[in-house]
Amino acid sequence: MKKHLLAVIILSLACYTLSGCKSTPSCLTVVPPEINLTGEKTVIERQIVGDYMELEKDAWTVSSIRTTVGKTEGGSQGSGDPEIIKSIKVQEFHAGKIREYKTEGAIGETSAGYVSYIESPQYESSPELKKILHTVIDEENKARRDIFLKTLAKSGGKEPSKSEIDSFGKIFSEEQRALAQKGDWVQDNSGKWTRKK
Repeated sequence: MKKHLLAVIILSLACYTLSGCKSTPSCLTVVPPEINLTGEKTVIERQIVGDYMELEKDAWTVSSIRTTVGKTEGGSQGSGDPEIIKSIKVQEFHAGKIREYKTEGAIGETSAGYVSYIESPQYESSPELKKILHTVIDEENKARRDIFLKTLAKSGGKEPSKSEIDSFGKIFSEEQRALAQKGDWVQDNSGKWTRKK
């Protein structure tokens, strides 16, 4: 920028000298361009040099996949089944409490894809706490069953049979056993309960 200003001054002096103007104060008026100095790069500088910007702490990565679950009867992609979304919200609501119960050893994952109460002295001695625990279990299991049922109905186009729902639950239970943390109660396909190692 200093080079440009210097070039304008030299050019102005050359014009003054060559013009032969003798008036006072001057025949020429030199108006330097307006210069604003900032610490930011111009658009061209960013394109040529590149721009380094640190991601914010609360930045999110979003991905999406296309499934048949969100399709409507007309074949266009819809926003999803409201009942499935409601069931997922129930699961999200209870996720922390279920994790807590699993850590305590009060509930485990069954081979059918549901959660079940594991007898625990802490809850056996407190009917109020046991009632709350059973309410969470019942709501979680209802949400899971609704998801199984609605997902099968959407993908198959018909009301699923009990054996189809049971089969879906067994597949889900295998995923839950794989995701279980060390010490969580899990039930194998024979019905035997063990703690995950």
